[in-house]
Amino acid sequence: MSLNNSLLRLSPLLIFIAFTACSHRSARPNSEEILILQSAMKNLSSEYSNPRLVTGELSVSVKNIFKLSNDALIESNQNKSIQDEQPPALHIWSSDIRDYPTQRVLSESTIQPEPAHRFDDSEYGNQILYWNPLVQHEADFTISRKFRYITYDYRPDVDKVAERRHWNQIPQDILDNYTRVERFLEQDDALIDTVFRLLENIADPVSQAEAIYNWVQRSMTYIYPPEQRGVKNAFETLKGDCGQYSALFMTMCRIAGIPARQQSGFNFVPENTGAHVWSEIYLPVKGWVPVDATRKNGFLFLDNKRLITSIGLNIPLQHTPSWATFGNSEVEDSRTDFMQMYTLASCGIEATYSSTRRVLRSVELP
Repeated sequence: MSLNNSLLRLSPLLIFIAFTACSHRSARPNSEEILILQSAMKNLSSEYSNPRLVTGELSVSVKNIFKLSNDALIESNQNKSIQDEQPPALHIWSSDIRDYPTQRVLSESTIQPEPAHRFDDSEYGNQILYWNPLVQHEADFTISRKFRYITYDYRPDVDKVAERRHWNQIPQDILDNYTRVERFLEQDDALIDTVFRLLENIADPVSQAEAIYNWVQRSMTYIYPPEQRGVKNAFETLKGDCGQYSALFMTMCRIAGIPARQQSGFNFVPENTGAHVWSEIYLPVKGWVPVDATRKNGFLFLDNKRLITSIGLNIPLQHTPSWATFGNSEVEDSRTDFMQMYTLASCGIEATYSSTRRVLRSVELP
């Protein structure tokens, strides 16, 4: 029986009581939560352990919205390199909370207000939510998402010999999409030479990825914020935050012919809801497996303290206005760099933006 089917066998009333009646301040799971966690572990391999049941909330608020007009609108548009006659506009996108191998979302999740449109991005499979507040609402605008999910520690059992033997069976579309050069993941001669020297005497791809992980761990110094986003700056300075660690690791893997992509989200436990990104590499036998280049134990391991929100860099978006660029918005050429909380494109308005992340309840099996 699949995990989803196991959860469906639980009483809806039982799930509702556990969802609404608990506070994260309680140190131990109650009997209903123990049942849910135990059911979640049925038929899972030993690669998954330590299930955590989490109730959370993400919210985005846009307040004090003021639409510019006449000369003030023209001046604002000119300052943002937008056509003078472009009327005020506001676009908001966010990636929905969905299932991943280490994350199972329970059915009582809610979104208010309902988005104007939902769509799947064609490249990474993210489920994108879209709001157009100036059309949907005239006053203050708050998006609230409440959700409940189970997450696990995940340490895939990887057989290096088997992965090497089956390496030529990686689907061509995976190789094409995740070993290529793209924005923020540029491949220059100096970095290519570094990868070739590092891997000169390492044969199997899993050991190559581990050598790259160790090199990034040894060579990078963590700073926040970085001077500039992208692997070029990460390699030149060997400094940066989790995004820079991830970009450098992914690009070095891609140079070596190892498919790699980004996974974005948050640390999501009561004491830490900070934004975080990490990487995945593709293996022909195991599929996508995690690598967190900023963590000492991050090679082929992901802990149960995460909330995953999206996959990939340069994520395609629908409804993007032609005037939006990274100079005036978080979208350019109908793509955003990555998605954690929300992505914004606006012109001709003044507003106050804020966002909050809250862990309402977080429990593990005793």
